[in-house]
Amino acid sequence: MRRLAIVLAALLLALAPCSIAVAQIGPQAPGPLLQEPPPPPPTVNQDATKNSGLSTLQLVLIFGSAMAVLAGIAWVILHDAHRAAPVEEPPPAAERKLTLQEHERQERKRRQKAKAARRQRKRNRPR
Repeated sequence: MRRLAIVLAALLLALAPCSIAVAQIGPQAPGPLLQEPPPPPPTVNQDATKNSGLSTLQLVLIFGSAMAVLAGIAWVILHDAHRAAPVEEPPPAAERKLTLQEHERQERKRRQKAKAARRQRKRNRPR
């Protein structure tokens, strides 16, 4: 029962502004708006239909210039990316194949350097 009273009170409070608004207008309320006759259809101008829109040359120029701008932007981006990228150069030995004698000579030098380094470490070892 209590719920029903709350729902009715909410409904009355919701409808109250409508009755107050109607009462404020009074008997001098304007009548319904008169419907005006529809405007006459516009006259068709033959010259206007022929000249509507852009010509083919204008469209080609617009799209051509847009493509040129996009190509310029892409070129600038790629140019900057290539300039900022690190350059990796292959080692000089990888550029050409070594002959068997050259390969053995390089191995001998590397072994000699390793032996010399080992002897140096032994000499400088603390005792």
